Amino acid sequence: MPKPIIAVIVAALAALLGGVVFAVRKTRTEHPPVSATIPRVQELGPAPAP
Repeated sequence: MPKPIIAVIVAALAALLGGVVFAVRKTRTEHPPVSATIPRVQELGPAPAP
């Protein structure tokens, strides 16, 4: 196979791989940070008056 064809195949594979990585990163859901401890009602203090 001539070298230009190999270069085209390598470029197409790189573009395909980049597209797959981009799609996977976009569809991955990021979970919000969660506190390790749950605050107790006593620690929260009184609710502000409306």
